[in-house]
Amino acid sequence: MKKIILLFYLAFSTQLLFAQNTQGVGFFTPQPEEKFIAGSDDITKLWTDYIEAHNKQDLGKIMSMNSDSIYIQAPNGSTIVGKEQHKNFLAAWFKAENPKWEIYWAMPYRSVPSGADWIIAGHRESTTVNGKKVIKNAMIDVEVTDGLIRRFFVYTMDLPDEASN
Repeated sequence: MKKIILLFYLAFSTQLLFAQNTQGVGFFTPQPEEKFIAGSDDITKLWTDYIEAHNKQDLGKIMSMNSDSIYIQAPNGSTIVGKEQHKNFLAAWFKAENPKWEIYWAMPYRSVPSGADWIIAGHRESTTVNGKKVIKNAMIDVEVTDGLIRRFFVYTMDLPDEASN
């Protein structure tokens, strides 16, 4: 009898957990059936490793983490499509402004019913422009497919000069 009660309890608990995890939150207007649930910490690890590779300016590592058809939309609306264009852009940017990122929050999430993995993260981005340090806040929304960065969208906010703080 104890085994039957235990099996019933496990089945009920699993069903309750599944129901809670697939209920979803939020919305995406172009796809009204789309909802979101908490994602995997594996996605957070992938993103932190990706940012670390950027901070080390390791183009080989970055390219190995990109999907072949990576798509990036910059804050100004311009786009980068494909590994080669991304590599060329980063090489020039690294040389010109030595960008660095510090992640200060991140939240992985999964789309329901599509199953797409995403992470949204806040970053402190610093660059050196004409010898002057420039700091911005950047929010980046990233889609991950098959363990690779498929696409991301970058939104930035200018911050006052450090001297004025």
